[in-house]
Amino acid sequence: MTTSPLFRSVLTQRSAIPLLSITCILLFLVTVLSIKLQTPVQLSHNNLLYLPDAQQQYQINTLPDANTTLWSQADNFQFGLPMSDVPYWLSFTLPTLKPFEHWLLELNNPFIDHVSVWFLEKEGLLDHYQTGDTQPFYTRPLPYETFLFPLPEYEHQLRIVMRISSEGTLQLPINLWPESRFLVFNGEHSILMGLFFGVLFAMGLSNLFFFIISRQPVFLLYAGYVFSFALLLGTMQGLGYKYIWSDSPWMQSHSVAIWANATVFYAIIFTSILLDVKNVSQRLHKVLNVLAILFAISLLVSLFIPKVWFLTPFLYSLCAISIFIYGVGIWCWYKKVHLARFYTLAWTPLLVSCLIACLDHLNIIALNISSHYLLMLGVILETFLLALMLALSVNHQRQQLFRAQKKALRKERDMRAVQDEVLAQQNNAQEELEYSVQERTLELEIALRELSEINRELEEKNTLDALTGIRNRRYFDKKYLAEVRRSRRERTELVVAMIDIDHFKRVNDEHGHLVGDDCIKFVAERLKKSLKRPSDDVCRYGGEEFAVIMPSTDLTGARDLLEQLRAEIQNNPVYSAGVAIDLTVSIGVASATMDPQQSEDTLIGFADQLLYQAKNNGRNCIIAKHLDNTAPT
Repeated sequence: MTTSPLFRSVLTQRSAIPLLSITCILLFLVTVLSIKLQTPVQLSHNNLLYLPDAQQQYQINTLPDANTTLWSQADNFQFGLPMSDVPYWLSFTLPTLKPFEHWLLELNNPFIDHVSVWFLEKEGLLDHYQTGDTQPFYTRPLPYETFLFPLPEYEHQLRIVMRISSEGTLQLPINLWPESRFLVFNGEHSILMGLFFGVLFAMGLSNLFFFIISRQPVFLLYAGYVFSFALLLGTMQGLGYKYIWSDSPWMQSHSVAIWANATVFYAIIFTSILLDVKNVSQRLHKVLNVLAILFAISLLVSLFIPKVWFLTPFLYSLCAISIFIYGVGIWCWYKKVHLARFYTLAWTPLLVSCLIACLDHLNIIALNISSHYLLMLGVILETFLLALMLALSVNHQRQQLFRAQKKALRKERDMRAVQDEVLAQQNNAQEELEYSVQERTLELEIALRELSEINRELEEKNTLDALTGIRNRRYFDKKYLAEVRRSRRERTELVVAMIDIDHFKRVNDEHGHLVGDDCIKFVAERLKKSLKRPSDDVCRYGGEEFAVIMPSTDLTGARDLLEQLRAEIQNNPVYSAGVAIDLTVSIGVASATMDPQQSEDTLIGFADQLLYQAKNNGRNCIIAKHLDNTAPT
């Protein structure tokens, strides 16, 4: 067996990849074992009723009484409905929950097209939300991967009514969370997701780099497979819509089909090349090529047809192709292809988890855990076993290389005349190899340095609000936490102000959202100009609300500065779309020297309360107080 010097260098470097992969995966598993994910509050299973609305004849005020036989009772709050585009009404009641706790209602399925939720008490409407993945991500009540709704305050019994419709499968896990427990769950869940996708992208990038070095297509195909699978799982977790294509409902609607087809396409071609199917069976090689083309066509077709037409055939075909690929691995193992047994072992957990997930989405079987987590477990096991397979493959390549060297040494005894020439060629090859390794290492260092600079630029852009150009909520949360800790450490006074544009909804309703955007930009510009010190920061907190942080500032000075700002906004109308808009703002100003015993959210919560006092006092005013003082200043 002969191999090029460049490919031998790749084999040598690839020996570090299984160790790196195993280390990352073990880190992920240790983290999973060390983190105890919080669980939601258990709801009474005999409380949930559902009603199909095939004729779309019902409205919230025309729904039949819950005691009629038109309603059906669900077995539990983790149930699924048949795959169709028929809307369903859901109804259940909640008893009085623990006081002094905020509660969240979660619909744990990020792929529901239309969701409307009504909160009723004694038939009176307390709150109403309307969202779905056919709308931009920002329309969701809370910016979370799944659908999350804050429960309103109520006294006796809360009735919750939902209207849900979707072209795909209607799996409806409904969870009730105390806000404090959900925050802990979300933090732990985010750590798991970060480690999981970090492992996948590390594997994908490493194989992409080795393709660049070796030009071996198997590395590129495996990188494409890993990236596609990572994007598929990110889509199924709702992370793609949250972070990547949050302004594109069309992409959200087709993302599963796109990445699933791409994943299967890369998996088929990767299997064909890795197992050298072409040299084992020309007929099987052609079958795999045809299947790959069909899934490429399926990707294109999925962009133009309704999801309800596409999803069911695709899931059945995915089950079939999973079994078929697994059969190819077993057949190649029978044909004594070297990597076939390791390949079959590596793909077993992933293909089984894919098959179970498809059956779960088709409502053929019911799982006690989310099929997404099952897929993640399959991917982690597959990555571990493929890393082991690569290590064994590298060892096999080295053994073949050693045997070739021994054979060459035996021939040298009969070819002493050419010994000097062979040694010279070996020395030249070694020098070329060392030069190539140094050159590639330098290129990698340069690429990583450029990537680091780009990441820093992206991090800076992520802290800016797209509309106003000032800092956004993400930056404010970090800045606020840092200043609270500084106030505790240095015993300095910290001022936080919450500013809200009065009657902003009226401006949007009367003049449109473009004029409303100009009003928001006008207030943001005045806020930015009014702050002179580099340590002071103004951020867009959300919608028409702004937040100001003033470290080492006394309450009187802050109030005087913000009073000037309030008067300036009142006395200077906004000119937009040919009209003059008179604006006023309400401001709540809170100051404190933070105590180590106080919660970090105490000061911002107090400022928010003062803002609502200012609104209740007639708006266009400032309420300023010390945190330990009850009289306004």
